[in-house]
Amino acid sequence: MATSGVTGSIDEIIARTQTSAKTRKNGGDLGKDDFLNLLVTQLRYQDPLEPTDDKEFIAQMAQFSSLEQMQNMNKVLTNSQAFSLIGKYVTANTTDESTLEVKTILGQVSTVKMMNGKVFLEVDGHDVNIDSVTEVVDIRFANSNISDYANLIGYRVKGAVYDSSNGNLIYLNGDVTQIQKGATEDYAVLNNVSVNIAEITGSKSTSADYTTKYLEENVGKEVKVTIKDKNGKKVPVIATLQSYNIDDKGNITGILDDVYVSVDSVANIQKASPQTTTE
Repeated sequence: MATSGVTGSIDEIIARTQTSAKTRKNGGDLGKDDFLNLLVTQLRYQDPLEPTDDKEFIAQMAQFSSLEQMQNMNKVLTNSQAFSLIGKYVTANTTDESTLEVKTILGQVSTVKMMNGKVFLEVDGHDVNIDSVTEVVDIRFANSNISDYANLIGYRVKGAVYDSSNGNLIYLNGDVTQIQKGATEDYAVLNNVSVNIAEITGSKSTSADYTTKYLEENVGKEVKVTIKDKNGKKVPVIATLQSYNIDDKGNITGILDDVYVSVDSVANIQKASPQTTTE
């Protein structure tokens, strides 16, 4: 009878553990509370004729203590990593729980939040789980020797242009033609940069006719345009218009030269190719 009672109690515990594992969002990994419950259950329902050996009990307590210490250390490291990201630009992939749609969020980390034991970064007004961050770019003021970046000349790189007024950042691909030292940071100057043009910067007219006329008259000249990425983020740039195209839907793409990107934002380097790529 005692065995039946014990078995029933253990079955109930196993059932509760399985139920909680299904609802656990971290993949069903056992936490310190689960291990403690299992240890207490083992002691409660041990065979009175063959009780748990003291050495075995001490070893299990030591394992539990080590687990707790590792979890606390992991929490401290995660928090430290999160605070170190403030002011940096990150890319994160998030999933909408209602539609299961995966969205890419890109922007500057402004705040770190702790919610329900998890760490979130505030990026461009969105709360992003730190585990979803896929890329980090540290755009900072530079006082280095520009000759340190001379080896980038002649290569095709991925770099970023950004709008300091709102934190918007767009990655572009281009061929490095020179390195320029600015007042606050160093720049790689890119040619053959494929962009999506949203509007003429500073223009009071948004008509398609005005935009077409402006682009037509300024091929080969310096232009002030606002470019956009696939997520709708916009950044104004000043560059030389090499060519442009307008499709049937009115979408404008262009090839720009003399695009300035921060050398600190360069995220990919490859041999230059005569073929241009669309970001």
